[in-house]
Amino acid sequence: MVSRLSDRRAVIQAYRQLYRQGLQAIRYSTPARYLLRQTMRESFRFPTQDFDPRRISNTLNFLRNATESTGIEHRILRNLLTLKYWDQPTVKTDLSTQKYKSLGINQSHPKFQKEVREQFNKTLMLLNESLGTCLQ
Repeated sequence: MVSRLSDRRAVIQAYRQLYRQGLQAIRYSTPARYLLRQTMRESFRFPTQDFDPRRISNTLNFLRNATESTGIEHRILRNLLTLKYWDQPTVKTDLSTQKYKSLGINQSHPKFQKEVREQFNKTLMLLNESLGTCLQ
């Protein structure tokens, strides 16, 4: 019973630390803060993996580095949130498809969307594996 209570407290503490550090990393920008909150809630409500304090610590370090400078960590975080923003069903517009028309690519084609999403998920998985983080 005590270990279960301490595990729950550890998860709550990890959520709060990650959320606070994430907000600092994105500098409290308006659309990104809501996406961060939504992503954090989904990942903590429906966990896909076991709670690993080492991965949480590595993710906190990643977010601290993103906070300190606009280096590669900040750009990765910004791109993750930008992708999540454009994946929302309420934000879909024709402006995003015009970028690819000149290349002869139909972005609205389901096969194109599926391939892009698969490649992104593989890249994110390998990034998480190599850094020992839990970015989503």
